[in-house]
Amino acid sequence: MTMTTLKQDLRYISRFGLGAGLRAARLRARHGAIVRLRVPGIAHPLWARARTSDVETFDEVFVAGEYNLPFTDLAPRHVLDLGANVGYASVYFAARWPDARILAVEPSRQNLALLEMNIRPWRRIAALPAAVWSHPAQLEIANPDAPANAYRMTKAAAGGRDGIAAYTVGQLLDRHGCDRLGLLKMDVEGAEAGILREPAGWLDRVEVLLIELHDRLVPGCSQALCGALRGRRFRQEIVGRNLAIDLR
Repeated sequence: MTMTTLKQDLRYISRFGLGAGLRAARLRARHGAIVRLRVPGIAHPLWARARTSDVETFDEVFVAGEYNLPFTDLAPRHVLDLGANVGYASVYFAARWPDARILAVEPSRQNLALLEMNIRPWRRIAALPAAVWSHPAQLEIANPDAPANAYRMTKAAAGGRDGIAAYTVGQLLDRHGCDRLGLLKMDVEGAEAGILREPAGWLDRVEVLLIELHDRLVPGCSQALCGALRGRRFRQEIVGRNLAIDLR
């Protein structure tokens, strides 16, 4: 065992307790092996692919607390998880707000398979195999060899039959069946730049926006967010890699 893995195991034990912490060490199993995890406070088991980006995503959500919003008065009835990956954020939200209806939107078929496993016991989470974009389109993954938490989308090749349906945020709100959205989580690897540059009337329907910006991938993401928020009253907190923007 290396010093790095020992530190990681001790971090799990410190966060989850001895038993659950040692079980989380299964994340160091054979690369790609599907492992079963238990997290205190999460009613149902979780699943992860060992030694993949699932480990990083699991740590962000359940160890570092990157979705632990500071707005204690927030009790969303509807949550939209854009870039849901394998569903950890959706499960975290479902555990925190049991009455919320959650729509988890994810374009990758491989991620969706594990997402379905993770959300199956949670009756108020639904998965949608799709992407979010600035306008309705057919997309494909631009970097299929990237880690599974870093897929970027691009327009599908002309005539391609395997395109991924992409919807606007407004269309997804309508599909979710809500006029007012309590929480919108957006982690879409740079697609936020184009989404936010378009007229963002959908922000009028959102109470809290939780967004990770990717200027390192697509320059202008922060600028696009500032433009979309111009003229609006809001308060903002930094939560890990995310900006939590209260628009109420």
